[in-house]
Amino acid sequence: MARPPNPGIRARLRDQAVDYVLAHGLQELALRPLAKVLKTNARMLIYHFGSREGLMRQILAGLREREDARIQAWFQTGEKPRTLPEFLRWYWKRASVPRGRPAIRIIFELYALALRNPQEYPGVLEDPLVYWQKLAKQAGISSNLEAVEATLLLACTRGLLLDLCATGDRTRVGRAMELLAQLVESRPLKTFEKN
Repeated sequence: MARPPNPGIRARLRDQAVDYVLAHGLQELALRPLAKVLKTNARMLIYHFGSREGLMRQILAGLREREDARIQAWFQTGEKPRTLPEFLRWYWKRASVPRGRPAIRIIFELYALALRNPQEYPGVLEDPLVYWQKLAKQAGISSNLEAVEATLLLACTRGLLLDLCATGDRTRVGRAMELLAQLVESRPLKTFEKN
C-alpha cells in the first residue's frame, strides 16, 4: 500500500513553488526545472500534487491565501470599520507598485489557462466573485448584496489591474481606480440592494 503524501512536505513545496513563480512567472513552467530549484524531483511533485495542473491550482491557492491574510489583517486594523472605497484605494496602492505586480500577472496567466481548460482549473474563474461578495460584507454591505454588484466591482478592478499590467501606466490607471472608489462612495452599493 502506497504511503500518503506528507502534508508538511506538500505545504513546504507549495510555498516554495509560489515564491518561485512570483520571481519567474508561469510562462513555460516545467516540472523538472522547478523540481530542481525546489531540491526534489518531478516524480515527487506529481506524488504531492497529482499533475502539473494540480500544482498550478495549489500555487494559485497559495497566492490567494497570502493575499487574503494581508487583506484580513488590513480589515482588522483601525479604530472604525473599513469601507469598500478605502479598500479599493489601499488595494490599489499595494497592487500597483512594481513589487506587487508579479502576483497580479500570475493571476492573469492562470485565468488564461483556466479559460482554455476550465475543467483542469476548477474555481479559478468562479471563486473571485464569491470573494468580492465576502469583501463587500466585511466592508459593512449586507450579505444580500447581489452578484451583479460584486461582478461590477470585480470586473472594474480586474480590468484596471490588467490595464496596468499591459501598459504600465500607473498614473492614468490609478486615476481610474480613484474614480471607481469615488463612485462607490457617492452611491454606496447598499442603495442597489433589493428591499
